[in-house]
Amino acid sequence: MNTVTAEDLRRLRRIHQQLADLNDRMARGPRQVAAGQVAVTKTEQEVATLKENWKKMRMQSDDQQVQLKQRESKIADLDRKLNECKTNTEFKLLKDQIAAERQANAVLEDEILDKMERLDELQAEIKRAEQRQVKAHEEFDKARQRVEQEQGKLQDEVARVTRELDDAEKNLPPDFKAEYRRLVRSHGPEGLAPVEGETCGGCHTVLSAQTMNELYMSRIVYCKSCGCVLYLAEDRVHRSSEPD
Repeated sequence: MNTVTAEDLRRLRRIHQQLADLNDRMARGPRQVAAGQVAVTKTEQEVATLKENWKKMRMQSDDQQVQLKQRESKIADLDRKLNECKTNTEFKLLKDQIAAERQANAVLEDEILDKMERLDELQAEIKRAEQRQVKAHEEFDKARQRVEQEQGKLQDEVARVTRELDDAEKNLPPDFKAEYRRLVRSHGPEGLAPVEGETCGGCHTVLSAQTMNELYMSRIVYCKSCGCVLYLAEDRVHRSSEPD
């Protein structure tokens, strides 16, 4: 019957945990860079939107100022006609028209002033947004440089641990190796589970006395509930080898 020592399985689980952690760190770096790029793009879009809003409002303000000048010219023309009118009826009509034009001009002047204030506010918002954009670019560049440096070190570490794994797998029984690799491929390090007390460390199912005896004899044992490979904790192996 094929046997694998608990020490071998503990070593394999430790190595797979190291590889999983290294691979997670390698994947985390690009995600951080991508998040930094998103932040940069967001600030760039914010600045562009604010500048476009400022441009549109400035055009509206300029158009209103042109309208105001045209209205003031019209009022001046009406004032001239008022001085030249010959009847009371004509005089009254011109007076009313001039009053209406001046009222409209007052509203237009208020709108122009509001836009001028808003333009100043937008200019301040643009400046703050540009500062956020600069900061986002700086943080993105730092993150990218850090990740590039870390990726090289992590790749070297993955290569080292992979070699250690290859060495640890050399002595596995051939007919066990295929099932072992299937479990690791599906469940990662959790495909190998320590025995905690009398239970499976993966699913916490209580193990039978026969299963425990097989483990003490270093036989290959699978949890009947979750299917993972079981192994004894180091202290259990030591105690099991002590004389009664």
